[in-house]
Amino acid sequence: MSSSTENGNGSPLWREILKLSSLINIANLEHFDLLTILFLLPLLFAPTVYPSFHLALFHPEYDFINKLIHSDISLSNFEIIAFIICILYFILFFLCSVATFTFTTVQVIYDRPINVVSSVKSIRNSFFPLLSTFAISHTILISITLIFTLVLSRLIELKYNLIFALILVVPILVWLQVNWSLAYVVAVVESKQGFETLRRSAYLVKGMGVRSIALSMMLFYGLMIGGMVIVGSMLFFIMCTSYQCIIISVGILPVLVISVVISYKTMNQYLIGNVLLYMYCNDLNGEKFPLEIGDNECSDEYQSLNTV
Repeated sequence: MSSSTENGNGSPLWREILKLSSLINIANLEHFDLLTILFLLPLLFAPTVYPSFHLALFHPEYDFINKLIHSDISLSNFEIIAFIICILYFILFFLCSVATFTFTTVQVIYDRPINVVSSVKSIRNSFFPLLSTFAISHTILISITLIFTLVLSRLIELKYNLIFALILVVPILVWLQVNWSLAYVVAVVESKQGFETLRRSAYLVKGMGVRSIALSMMLFYGLMIGGMVIVGSMLFFIMCTSYQCIIISVGILPVLVISVVISYKTMNQYLIGNVLLYMYCNDLNGEKFPLEIGDNECSDEYQSLNTV
């Protein structure tokens, strides 16, 4: 058991997770790159290009600069349907990414052979447990947000509603997300579904040391990925609207590509790191995983997590 975690200081373990996730990624770079092309790139492609395509298709006359703050865009039924399709597309590739990367990482840690076909086939067993976990967790999060918003709208003036809602709701949502940070890994590895994955995840991350690591991972990777997606979306919009100036488009394109690469590399690292945190929490709680650790380099590095 990690003494640093017992004392509430998870920095050594956090560094080990970063180190080992990088090692696993580099050692199996070709395999993870193929999975990235199949699932992560389509996943991150949607939020990057959709806003620009939406404005270009449905509001070609919209002045992004002058109406950025005071926006009065009304949504048609067709726009709402298109938005829902985009959300479903995003969820599909997100769940497939989690399933394949989690399965592959577990196989690598235990020195088992990996190939793209077996990773893709793992989606068949993991998709519905992941989908039920996603649906229930987000239903809870959205319900809490709506309840707080409705209650606050009756207690205070509407113009201050958003500020107070954020102050009260955000810490609750973050706390829930930290407790559920391993839910998707549980769904893939243990084939649990729905509330079972949420309860199991909350049990695994109990303790301030582990929760601090889960929070650090969520904030670090979440802000990095979110920031890169926002930057990429803005750059793509500028590139699309400056079609008359070739120089601007050519200058923006390399930066756009770099932001996309950083975002999918970060997402790759996060998915691998989450599996490692799950493995560590299993050991911390005295549970034995139903697979035997192999003798490869990644397995040796993983064993070092328990002595941090």
